Amino acid sequence: MIKPGGFVLLAAALYTALLSLSGCRKAGPVSEWMLQTDSGPAAWDTSGTVSVSGETYLDRGERKDALLADAASGAVLRLAGPMIQVTPGKTVSFRFALRSERGMGALFEARLELFDEAGALKADSLLYNINASVAEDALGMTRPWRCYTRALKIPSNTAAARAVVLVHPAKGKVWLGETALVNGEDWMAYAATFSSHLGRKPEDKYVYTAGRIIESQPAPQPGEKEIEAGLLFFERKELVGAWPYANPRDIDRVKALDERVPRGAVAPFAFGVKALEEISGVEVSVSVPPAGENGELKTKPALYQGRYAATRLEGSWSKVFGIRTRLLEGPSVKPLPKGENLFFWLDVPVDANAAPGTYEGQLTIQASGRTPLKVPFRIEVCPVDLPSAPGDYTLGVYYYPPDDPALIEVHLKDMAAHGIHSVPLAGSFVEKTPAGNVRLDYTRIRQLDSLMALMRKYGFYRPTSFYVADLIRKLELPAHADDWTEQHKNLYQSAVRLMDDTARQWGWCKLMFFPVDEPANNPEHMKLAHLTLGLLRSMKEITPLCDLNTPSSVEALAPYLDLVVMQISSVSPNTVSLTKGRGIKTFFYLPAFGSSDVGSDAAYHRSIPAWFLPRSGTDGIYYFAYQSVTGDPYDELDGANRDWCAAYPAPAPDYIWPSPEWQGIRRGIEDLRLVVLARELISRCKAHEEESVSRLGAEAGGRLEAILNSVKPSGPEVIYQLHNELETHISEKWRQELLDEVIRLRKALKEI
Repeated sequence: MIKPGGFVLLAAALYTALLSLSGCRKAGPVSEWMLQTDSGPAAWDTSGTVSVSGETYLDRGERKDALLADAASGAVLRLAGPMIQVTPGKTVSFRFALRSERGMGALFEARLELFDEAGALKADSLLYNINASVAEDALGMTRPWRCYTRALKIPSNTAAARAVVLVHPAKGKVWLGETALVNGEDWMAYAATFSSHLGRKPEDKYVYTAGRIIESQPAPQPGEKEIEAGLLFFERKELVGAWPYANPRDIDRVKALDERVPRGAVAPFAFGVKALEEISGVEVSVSVPPAGENGELKTKPALYQGRYAATRLEGSWSKVFGIRTRLLEGPSVKPLPKGENLFFWLDVPVDANAAPGTYEGQLTIQASGRTPLKVPFRIEVCPVDLPSAPGDYTLGVYYYPPDDPALIEVHLKDMAAHGIHSVPLAGSFVEKTPAGNVRLDYTRIRQLDSLMALMRKYGFYRPTSFYVADLIRKLELPAHADDWTEQHKNLYQSAVRLMDDTARQWGWCKLMFFPVDEPANNPEHMKLAHLTLGLLRSMKEITPLCDLNTPSSVEALAPYLDLVVMQISSVSPNTVSLTKGRGIKTFFYLPAFGSSDVGSDAAYHRSIPAWFLPRSGTDGIYYFAYQSVTGDPYDELDGANRDWCAAYPAPAPDYIWPSPEWQGIRRGIEDLRLVVLARELISRCKAHEEESVSRLGAEAGGRLEAILNSVKPSGPEVIYQLHNELETHISEKWRQELLDEVIRLRKALKEI
């Protein structure tokens, strides 16, 4: 396995040679560029390497050396390792550390050359490849330091292997850190223990690449009480960077947890502990309820414990996985290895009738056999009442209801508590008769009627997007648009008309018919979208909509639509202007829950409904999905793509456990309600007869627009901005500023 320690110091001759290379900017000693092997460090062959400067990074508290390839200086890294003896049937793993800054082009490629006993090359296997678009309008790939491991089972008649690396960015910068080629699975073996799929099918370890975020700085020194408790305490606000081995930062170290919230909101406290030694068990208790000058806060706090899981890192379909907090489950006493973290999330709902003031409570965190660690928490309740709904904005989540009506009610109640009031559904409720006509499927109708009754109960009053792609199969229609006859078209329209009339008669939410999903992915699907949306468009009182994932498909299909749901990466001032200019209701969608191509923590997902939605000019969001899983819902790697879960299935009496993203979305919807409230108060103040009040309204309006204009108006830009440019907790900063503005406006209107 990998030997501990850093690289070996560069000998004078090699150091002089490196400095002589074109574009080398580093001054002072540079470490020799080494490959770690089972038998110790071995020098890479760096012939052909140009324009490379040395850098350093930190991993697990230890500084290590790195090389920088900067495209601006024409940098290219070409590395070839020495021969490593291998055994057929056994595994070898190649490990490397990488960071990029607005990188484009060939950012990284690693290959493993395999040789027979005679030294002849048998095979050249691609281990890992990262390429980024070099389009003029591309932002480039920016990633923090990550360490990756790729394992490979050695085929028969193979005696030796050699790693070959190429880093050649066309734009931007790429840093390459410590590398290793060793026998065994290295860190992948540890990571695979978090996936039941890889436990059942260990051969699939050679399909996936294990990755982990590299710590950016050493852990802070524990205090006396923490040493007694055996636990380092820190706040991890909104579960940002909730990795099992990540170190807390100095800014995460707090003596008390604080939240300032309006009435009708939830005060969330996210915190963690790091084991200073091997701990056999950790448990947390909460003093209930918190109290203040006005007595006790009437609330029912909910405490969750973070559960780690193997999670896809690069995107929903990626085969790169790492370990992070994937869901928040009921707390239990668990062992905690030395140097690893355990995360918790405490929700304290604040009633709409709560008296303003400060309320205090206490957390007790105790490791088995150790002194308890007591941490106070405070909630400041502001004299601000959030509106019950976010104005005219629609907030929905795609939903695939289970068969159990009691469980459906649990789901809808949870969605409503998180600010959701619309659920797109799938599956038509008609069938074809033997005579070739259409009739109602009353089994399906009764299921939908029960669902619609619960939707009314929990305030899901918005029109319902209804995905009816199954009509083609049910009505035995041709799969290709070119094959449809007038009879086929009439049958399709009859089915849609029957469903729409039935929904009205049964008192359901208005149905919006959605025939083809993301048609731009397939030319035949695009033809089918033109056909079916055209048929819907020609029918009176029928509302056609479509999910579109490219700007060109938005432009092509807009004439058929009453409502469009664009993928967030297609949202821009141009596409929004195109649809809104036609009077089309315009939403966007994103696979929010754990899909790291659009973010994978609570803080990121808070920002989307809070600030990007009102900034973008769109009318709402549809998230994917409340629960959409393959196989084991707690295993991200046992299907062709990751699972999408706002809330995970849980045993009774909980029934559901939230994801961190789901908690962040709720927080963002609260922020959106605050934006709606601020706009309403600003409008009233600006129209006030007193000049001082009118002026205050205008000033507050300017400050609100300044906040919203700080956010990029297009999807790709805002994704990049939230990941790389804005501070992690910018949403909390903006919320507090808006709270202050709202309090000033209410005082001016003499409402406080």
